[in-house]
Amino acid sequence: MTPRQIRSVLKVMELGSVQRAAQALHLAPSSISAQIRELSGELGVTLFESAGRGIVPSAAARQLQQSFYAMQALSEEITQMATSIAHQPSGTLKLYAPSSMCIYRLPPLIDALQQTVPLIEIVLTHEPFDYARALMTVDIDAAITVTETLSDEWSTAFLYQEDVIYVCHPERYQPKSLGLEALNQHPIITTEPGCSYRVSAEAHFRRQGLQLRPRQAFANVEVIKRCLLANMGIGLVPKCVVEEELKQGTLKQQAVDDTPYIFYSALIYPKNRIVSPKLAAFLQVIKQCTRL
Repeated sequence: MTPRQIRSVLKVMELGSVQRAAQALHLAPSSISAQIRELSGELGVTLFESAGRGIVPSAAARQLQQSFYAMQALSEEITQMATSIAHQPSGTLKLYAPSSMCIYRLPPLIDALQQTVPLIEIVLTHEPFDYARALMTVDIDAAITVTETLSDEWSTAFLYQEDVIYVCHPERYQPKSLGLEALNQHPIITTEPGCSYRVSAEAHFRRQGLQLRPRQAFANVEVIKRCLLANMGIGLVPKCVVEEELKQGTLKQQAVDDTPYIFYSALIYPKNRIVSPKLAAFLQVIKQCTRL
């Protein structure tokens, strides 16, 4: 059993045909087919079955798929570690992060990584994205998440406490704390439905027998901030997004009863998987930067 065979099988499973897998891997279709036959014979199971003019993964292949991904990840990690024994960690470190983290938390971490390990390139993906699946299929090395509780499903490197607050233009600011009924009298601007910040706010309203009724909702926190600067309403955003504006006085934190909503940002990656030298370097940078 070889990493090349595993890679070919997984690519055929992903793309649905030997021809497309061969194009993606820059190999001849006959080479892909030969690797599938060799691995199938070694394992003693059929990996693909005919379906019309094409092929589909067999039940055995689907059961083995996660193990194939694990072997592929291990092969890549061994190669990276071997390279790093003789050389400084290098290559691409593939990360996922929400847009607010991409803009306001990652730049200083990336800068510190470049200063200490300049041969590592960060490749960044942001939402919408199924980061959990991508972690298991080794499409990314790690993900930055923002949650109310840190899960023990993953290995975790804590970053910051992220206060999610209500913010408005100084002309709209109320010096006293607003109850939720009073807050609902203002145009409320939130993140999109399903976003964890908004879900937390909706639960807060329900506990008071009320319903959150946003006037506007945007997936990008920068758009929300622009609306707040234009005095379009009271917005719900992570405090890190508006820290500069709060210091300058161009925006004000509006006190609301029983807020802020407390979240935590963290870097997560799969447990029981060898930590590659490039990820280890990034974890060291996180430890140093968040300790300051």
